[in-house]
Amino acid sequence: MADYLQPESLLTLLMGEKAAAYITQAGKKKTTYIRLNPLKANPEDIISILEEEGFKLTPLDFYPYAYEVSYEPFPISKGIAYFGGLIYLQDPSSMLPALVLNPSSQDTVLDLTAAPGSKTTLLATLMKAEGILVACDSSAKRLRALSFNLERWGAINAGWARLLGEQIGNLFFERFDKVLVDPPCSALGTLSKSPEILRWWKEGKVIKLARMQERLLISGLKALKPGGTLVYSTCTLTPHENEAVIQAVLERYPVVLEDIKIPLFFKTRPGLTAFASFKFSPQMQKAVRIYPIENPSEGFFIAKIKKKESFRPPLQTKPAVAEKWLSKDQFKELELLSEHFGFNLEVFDNKAFFANNHIRFATQALAHFPSPIALQKGISFARPMGQRWRLTTNGITLVAKFITQNRIELDRTSLKLLIAGHVLPAPEGHQGQQLLVYKNCALGYGWIKNRSLISQLPSREVIV
Repeated sequence: MADYLQPESLLTLLMGEKAAAYITQAGKKKTTYIRLNPLKANPEDIISILEEEGFKLTPLDFYPYAYEVSYEPFPISKGIAYFGGLIYLQDPSSMLPALVLNPSSQDTVLDLTAAPGSKTTLLATLMKAEGILVACDSSAKRLRALSFNLERWGAINAGWARLLGEQIGNLFFERFDKVLVDPPCSALGTLSKSPEILRWWKEGKVIKLARMQERLLISGLKALKPGGTLVYSTCTLTPHENEAVIQAVLERYPVVLEDIKIPLFFKTRPGLTAFASFKFSPQMQKAVRIYPIENPSEGFFIAKIKKKESFRPPLQTKPAVAEKWLSKDQFKELELLSEHFGFNLEVFDNKAFFANNHIRFATQALAHFPSPIALQKGISFARPMGQRWRLTTNGITLVAKFITQNRIELDRTSLKLLIAGHVLPAPEGHQGQQLLVYKNCALGYGWIKNRSLISQLPSREVIV
């Protein structure tokens, strides 16, 4: 193995005397950080739930919904806010790629290697759950995690599919305004939580990863419209997986690097223009390196690329998959649900529904986005129960702010009893499916049967 590809030597070349201190952090738990979900609840109400549970939060100034959890009475992933899709656990450095890409609600955006969805859910938030967000991953297992996280987050502007990232550029040739490429990497910036990296590290694996990353980056650039922006990021520190990958596309394609503005919360270094015997373009100084020993967060590399002109198109293209999405006026079951829950059908303007064995709910823009492959779009909204339809947990929590009847506001005692699996007396005048709310935050639903409220909230793993 080349000396500069041994992790200890590599880190020393990059960090100098700070490398040894970083290596000693391997396996030592670092601070927990979270993002709040403004798509489902007011941030103040989410914070109120967390503080009542005993968590102490410190706001981070680089993003309005980012917080450090300075004290955890128990793992925050066991709390009701987590199970309600009201928060997402994410390291501050990991939030930066989506913030640098900065998509708007009018953009068409691709997350090329998206699972498990930390950056994808942030993209959906920045887009205010509007526009079009396509997310792909090649792993069936990881895609299930992505699907779960996007639906729980309320990302009705997101569609996803299992697909090799290398195929995306040709299938979706020059379809996207903005693209995020955050490929699998050696993760050398995450030793504090992944000390096993030092054990499996091999030169051949790093080189193999770099080749795959280059292919994925090229695919992402093919999917990008001329004039569009692509952000490339990794949570590793090796120049082979970062500057060398960017250098390869700078030499072959009509692209340039753009300046990146990083909040003062982070201490950054410019991308390398030289390393060992390697020389890189002076443009590389526009990229950003974040070293974990200099920050309270993980190590990261981020580059922002602009595509100057069109690429050569693929020889063959696939026609779009035909899907029949319905407007609110064509979706008859919606009227029955609106009568039961007391919401106005106008809240579903510019939204669409796909009725099969269950009903999916998405933005109109996403629903009618022509795709050469079948995308799972939006969220599962409603399912049949006998001759009636019921809203899913993700459906009812997403439209909760519009629900005016068959809505039950829980106090702390009743919430604890329901989570523990107890049955409560039904409120007078309520029937059928019920929205369950605590501190103005929708947590899920219950069902009234024989004048009793039966909870459908998660009960096994939640600590209340």
